[in-house]
Amino acid sequence: MRFRTAVPMVLLAAACSGDGGQVIAPDPTANFAMDADSLPTLIPGTIVAPLALDLDGAIKALEETVPRRFGNIANRQRIAPNSRMSFAFAVEREPFTVRFRGDTILLSAVIHYQGRGWYDPPIGPDLNGECGTGDHPKPRARLSLRVVPHLTPDWKLRIRSRVARVAPLTDTDRDQCKVTLVKIDVTGKVLTAASNALTKVLPLLQRRLARIDVRTPLEGIWVELQQPIKITDSLWLILHPREVHLGVVHGDTTSVGAEIGVTASPRILSGPKPIVASIPLPPLGPIRERQGFSMLVEGAFDYGVMSAVLTQKLAGKKVRAAGGQLVVRQIRVIGIGGGRLAIGLDFDGSTSGRIWFQGRPQYDPSIDLITVPDLDFDASSAPLLVKGVAWLKGDAIREFLRTQAKLPAGEVMGRVQDLAVKEMNRELARGVRLSAEITSSEPAGILVRQNGLLVRARATGTARLELGAALFAPKDSTP
Repeated sequence: MRFRTAVPMVLLAAACSGDGGQVIAPDPTANFAMDADSLPTLIPGTIVAPLALDLDGAIKALEETVPRRFGNIANRQRIAPNSRMSFAFAVEREPFTVRFRGDTILLSAVIHYQGRGWYDPPIGPDLNGECGTGDHPKPRARLSLRVVPHLTPDWKLRIRSRVARVAPLTDTDRDQCKVTLVKIDVTGKVLTAASNALTKVLPLLQRRLARIDVRTPLEGIWVELQQPIKITDSLWLILHPREVHLGVVHGDTTSVGAEIGVTASPRILSGPKPIVASIPLPPLGPIRERQGFSMLVEGAFDYGVMSAVLTQKLAGKKVRAAGGQLVVRQIRVIGIGGGRLAIGLDFDGSTSGRIWFQGRPQYDPSIDLITVPDLDFDASSAPLLVKGVAWLKGDAIREFLRTQAKLPAGEVMGRVQDLAVKEMNRELARGVRLSAEITSSEPAGILVRQNGLLVRARATGTARLELGAALFAPKDSTP
């Protein structure tokens, strides 16, 4: 036992011997057994997909079904319950126009009409009157149809529609038709007939819009969103979509649309192509306010490269301390586990050799540098700094490394981020384009691995899916 315990003392004496008291500290022991490669939790963001459904087919069907002309000015119709009274009308309709109010489609058309009224008295000839005939201007009215579309959780388009209003176009005498001689309000009769004609076509309009296939195109897009996107041979972008929710419905004269929000937690991973388990298109969630888009960016830093960068930066620099002077010759960086790395300093000057420091690396985005603010002497080096070389243990050398052992990270992180944004601006499928813009980033942790550091940042911005209208064409063209 005495022989064995004497061996370290002999080695220690040898390490501290020579001119000036040479110090050669052994490499720190690395232990990664308890380290977990865990990703920081990100607040999911939203990829916005403006969903536009073409209304041309539905409007065309409405135009074809609601006649442009109906009624017959020569066809007398009895007015119940008074069998002695009758009326006739003829209507010409202008094309339907489309506008939006909130989430509602408003379809309207102006009609021009003629009217006649008759009264068959018990004795004598018929009494009659008319309006809009001959050279007289025809009275006008407006037909209004209200349509509220919505998507169900199972991605089916459902329509609620009703006749909103059928009324004279204005309150002037021009748009009234009252046969005062026989006390018949022809305007009311014409508007009722027009309303009935419009009500009959509502089921057709609903069936036409219901044929628009929303689910099938989105299922294909959903599959594409889950595929790893290659950035470089060893960098991959995973969008990680998980939920879909509906935004506010809107529209214009030719289409009705809504913003579909895809909840996702994108991240950039290094290594071989990730294997991603695909999940089916989830049910459509309720309306939700838009969230920002965020992405996890990951940059890899090799210890060999880090060592070379620090050596180039610090070699030849002198550190003066009470008791001697140290001249930097080489820097080595290694990972030792537990979230810590070690920095080895090879030096000469008043003495020569190698000593080790260790600490936890941090990424400071304000200066785009990796720093080790808690860097301190490694346990393997401290016992060697005795007697003639004790001056090495002072604050000067430690503070020198704390302030100087900083590595530029912004260029690497920026390059990875730029590559990711470039790859996110791409066509996923025919008629489907993904676009993204990053506006800011913040640290999301550092992983110390055996072969290098992984620096992670959370980049935020906006992302959109542009969906071509042709994706959502009706399943067939029949009424």
